[in-house]
Amino acid sequence: MRIDQIALLMQAGDISTAYLLPAPLKDNKWTIQFERKNGEQVPLTAQRANVRHFSSLDSAWKILIELGFSSAVIRR
Repeated sequence: MRIDQIALLMQAGDISTAYLLPAPLKDNKWTIQFERKNGEQVPLTAQRANVRHFSSLDSAWKILIELGFSSAVIRR
């Protein structure tokens, strides 16, 4: 899901948790995944529906702060 779609779900109170996850098959890259209230897991995507990758936890965390998160789960 794109960041604008995630922002709408946040406003509606439909996102319960954000996860920072290592990107599969990409060394030293991270992804963000969200858990909706219904249990569905959705990744943050770029404009063309590809999963968005971040070069550091800090850069991924900045996006979460912009969306209004005050916490996230980091998984290794």
